[in-house]
Amino acid sequence: KDAPAEALEVIVRQPVPPIQQVAAANANISTSALEWLIDNATDKNVLPAVIRSPKMTSELFDKLSIHPDLGVREMVASQSNCPPSILEEISLRELFTSGDSIEIHRRIAANPNTSATTLLRLFDSNHAAIRAAIATNPSTPIPALEQLAQDEKVEVRRAVAQNPNTPASIREALRDLVPPSRSSSVSPTLRSLSRLYNPDTDDLATILAEYAQSKNAFVRLVTLLHPLTPVEVLEQGGRSQSWLERYATAENSATPAPTRQQLAQDGNCIVRAAARTGLPA
Repeated sequence: KDAPAEALEVIVRQPVPPIQQVAAANANISTSALEWLIDNATDKNVLPAVIRSPKMTSELFDKLSIHPDLGVREMVASQSNCPPSILEEISLRELFTSGDSIEIHRRIAANPNTSATTLLRLFDSNHAAIRAAIATNPSTPIPALEQLAQDEKVEVRRAVAQNPNTPASIREALRDLVPPSRSSSVSPTLRSLSRLYNPDTDDLATILAEYAQSKNAFVRLVTLLHPLTPVEVLEQGGRSQSWLERYATAENSATPAPTRQQLAQDGNCIVRAAARTGLPA
């Protein structure tokens, strides 16, 4: 942690990805070293460390926002320190033409740094996951929350009910959608869930997409093993930094062939074996 910026500048230029990752995470890293990694890193695990660096600048975020790798662009869209102007540019650049761009827009909609203008531009999305993300965002204007409180999808209305900025009268009207607070006797795994699945009111694919974002590694692992987990979530799982999550994705019979073929070349032998088992002979 006490390494001088000059030393880190030299270290990141060594072709050893694990060391580049650690150097990128160092608080003393210079912006020029981060820029060099953006332009030259060859390992897919290095750029996530760069993106999470507190030394990221607007210019570096702008450069990564047009990176050809979808996972990189998704990470940029999720960063709460990404400038609102960059998030707006990404939302305008990405079109609602595929599951990939839908996920990017969902992440922008959930980002607390996204401007109200950008949120309102995404407001009319046909995708409930994006509308639900807008409903959770503390930057969403109250008139928009009032409209989302009438949404046809229960997960959107529930998100409105849980937004602390929602007027009290609306929260009261939607209180039946909010799960009761869980006692300390409930297991940590259950407490880590955003909500429990209710087959009478919830869409299972939507719930699984939410569980895939859990901070609990076990919840993410089980979600990636579920055969009804959305394809876009499985595609993200195939790019996870965790070999266990990539393994779960490789084991899932619903994982699309391109992702399975990618995992068949994974650096982890267990992931490769799982992926190759599901490929045609």
